[in-house]
Amino acid sequence: MKYKEYKRDSYNLYTIKTDKFRTCEIEIVFRQKLSKEKITINNLLIDCLTYTSKKYPKRKDVVIALEELYSANILGITSRVGNALFSNIILEFLNPKYCDKDYLDNVLAFPFEMLFNPNVKDNEFDLHTFNCMKNRNRADIKSTKDIPSMYAIKRALINMDNSSPTSFMTTGYLDDLEEITSEDLYKAYNDLLNNAVCDIYVIGDLDMDYVDKRIAKLFTNRYIKELDIDYFVNNKNRKKILDIEETGNYEQANLVMIYNTSKLTDKEKNYIIHVFNYIFGSGSLTTKLYKYLREENSLCYNAYSLYQKLDNLLIIFVGIDYQNKKQCVKLVNKALKEMVNGKFTEEEINYAKNSLISSTEAIMDNASSLLDNYVFHNIVGTPLLSERRKELNKVTKEEIVNVAKKIKLNTVYILGGPSNEKN
Repeated sequence: MKYKEYKRDSYNLYTIKTDKFRTCEIEIVFRQKLSKEKITINNLLIDCLTYTSKKYPKRKDVVIALEELYSANILGITSRVGNALFSNIILEFLNPKYCDKDYLDNVLAFPFEMLFNPNVKDNEFDLHTFNCMKNRNRADIKSTKDIPSMYAIKRALINMDNSSPTSFMTTGYLDDLEEITSEDLYKAYNDLLNNAVCDIYVIGDLDMDYVDKRIAKLFTNRYIKELDIDYFVNNKNRKKILDIEETGNYEQANLVMIYNTSKLTDKEKNYIIHVFNYIFGSGSLTTKLYKYLREENSLCYNAYSLYQKLDNLLIIFVGIDYQNKKQCVKLVNKALKEMVNGKFTEEEINYAKNSLISSTEAIMDNASSLLDNYVFHNIVGTPLLSERRKELNKVTKEEIVNVAKKIKLNTVYILGGPSNEKN
């Protein structure tokens, strides 16, 4: 595998040459400072840009073109990355060595056709495309309540601090969506091209110098931008723990506990907390949370902990009966106290390390995940997978204990239902 960077005036190209996969992938990444107001419109914009274009004005035209490119697949994703908003266009395509002579030229041209020649007339997006994608986004926003665990976590974050970027709804907001016009969307398109920084990533068995030359001809946006941003969100510690109870239309109650991890070093963020978390709550049937909450006390069907590096948070989710909240919180506190006091074995540490290393190796077998590793390596210094394996093996028990001592409870939140409210 060979990694190379190509610096251009108005974008940067990063390539990962490897013959490990039968497919290749190009990802066009636009980065800009996060604002709550841009989330909804950027979601709609990136969907419209990957749905039709001037050359392919109907969706069936796009589908036919992708079929002719040996069933290539295009998608758009808008996401919050710490304090930044990412808008990505991704194209997965077959290794050109299996295809016609002109295949690479044609397939590389496709995402740039969609990006730079949108289905626009008189400064408005095509109304059919606009309305179709607006309906799709409306459905996505309304579906956020359909997954109780994810909705409870989002409600907990909103209650913790509704001004924090961590609390923003990445699917967008219905009120904002309804107000967007096709003219507004075209303005957002120009704002993206004029003000967002663009990075392009390509992975696959390709002549990357040739790919660089082709993209230089295809990339017609000549704006030069810089993005000075701290990606890490400063979610402040709370002196008094916030305890919130809300009611939702769910059979089971959903308990969320949010912890600050703001004082971790880079080594602790990148390696040590992952070993800690595997033992504590993310390692499925082997964790302390599973042992105390389900195995010994039958309080829940599922319990897990999630480390949010860019948000400096550790989040615990447990699905429980409402009346068991106090006992559940007590047992979570017990599990964390044991981590602080070093009440875990070298065998548990080694099992966690080996499992995490196995997960790393699995990621290396997936082109998209491998590409994403380089994206986050470049923007926030996430270790490359090869380095991650080596450093995980060096983590000690003392380091895990030190991390546990830095984890501070911020918010306890429970989303119950009409049938399980506390008596």
